[in-house]
Amino acid sequence: MILLDCGNSQLKAQWQTAGQLQASYSCAYNQDWTQRLGLWLQQLPAKHCYFASVLDETRGARLEQCLKQKFDTAVTRFVSMPQALGVTNGYREPERLGVDRWMALIAASELVGGDVVIIDAGSAMTLDLLRADGKHLGGAILPGINTSLDVFKRIFEHIDFDDPAIAETTEPGCSTEEAIHINYTHNSIDLLPGLVNRWTSYFDNEATILLAGGDAVEVQSVLQMPARIVPDLVFLGMARLAAQ
Repeated sequence: MILLDCGNSQLKAQWQTAGQLQASYSCAYNQDWTQRLGLWLQQLPAKHCYFASVLDETRGARLEQCLKQKFDTAVTRFVSMPQALGVTNGYREPERLGVDRWMALIAASELVGGDVVIIDAGSAMTLDLLRADGKHLGGAILPGINTSLDVFKRIFEHIDFDDPAIAETTEPGCSTEEAIHINYTHNSIDLLPGLVNRWTSYFDNEATILLAGGDAVEVQSVLQMPARIVPDLVFLGMARLAAQ
């Protein structure tokens, strides 16, 4: 099977057979990105594609056309659900939780037999709290380490940044607006240790911290607490759902 993780700035893909990684691929969304993806797909014997996407409507349509040429109808799109595989989505409108965050929660619930803090450090940096019983407590969305505020707002162009729910808060957000944290005087990386320290107190037991995303190593270096890097966290969640 093919797994596609279509993020804000980059597409990543894996070809797996019998749970084993056979080949991987990644690309930025340049002018010919669908052609290059199509060429990579055509050389593989995979019969089914599963994908998770946060792409806008235009890029999403291009992606689906590319996948149709290879797989016809053998394509499954993952979306955020109220509940799956023992994990309960903490958003009041579960479908609005970023699907990449949902995949990471699904993966973390199997990887860790306890409370978890998930940090995905990409162009947008997200934090999610997951209790040992599978209850998602919400989280935070911050500009990535190397992401300007202007770029961050373009990533979330569908969000009204004048919404009163977007404000610095001590509580994990259970909507996108509540989760967005913007501090005009500090970088996200400076805010992160304090935020994680504050939110690990929401758990009865010591929480495991899982890191993913392109800036995971830098985040690990500033957290000042043990943290485990799991580069393929989103893919692990996708594979778990595909296997059910």
